[in-house]
Amino acid sequence: MGKLVCTVELDKEKGVTVKVENADDQITQTVVMDGTSITITVKGSEETSTIVQKQDSVTITCKDFTVDATGTLTLKSAKASSWNSQDTLTVESTKDMTFTSQAKLTQSATQDAKLSSQAKIAIEATSNLDMKGMQTSLAASGGENKIEGLTLKMSGQTQAELASAMIKVAAQGQLGLESSGMAELKGAMTSVSGSLVKLG
Repeated sequence: MGKLVCTVELDKEKGVTVKVENADDQITQTVVMDGTSITITVKGSEETSTIVQKQDSVTITCKDFTVDATGTLTLKSAKASSWNSQDTLTVESTKDMTFTSQAKLTQSATQDAKLSSQAKIAIEATSNLDMKGMQTSLAASGGENKIEGLTLKMSGQTQAELASAMIKVAAQGQLGLESSGMAELKGAMTSVSGSLVKLG
């Protein structure tokens, strides 16, 4: 790097301007304090970055922005916050991660959304829990698939199917099987028994 050209301009109306010019690398660094804001500009042959600080705001404009904290990093706002990425957004933690809201929590995607874990995933609501989709699937690849509730209701608007190598339906009280149309009970071997059996 060759010699730098450094200038300081003092103006009662424009304020103070400090400029450092690096002609060899085609980089100019400028600090302008005009009584209202402080503007730091680094301009190169390809990119320009700026920091503008006013009494109520700080704006950073650059190509790449990195915050590296060896200790704790805290981001806090008294009003609404927004984080928008026009490309891939990755949030990663090597330990526990928590998302908490004192009000409504909304997660949405215009394409596929995936929630995965190498261990257990728990979804819990102290009130209603609604899960819906144009088409849904719930599968257990290596163990029991269990659905239970104080009252359990399953229905299909056009068709309902239950299929397995072995199916058992048991009730501690009354068991009712009813059809408003034709009912069919068929098997390679069919057994109907009870202390009182009534057919017809």
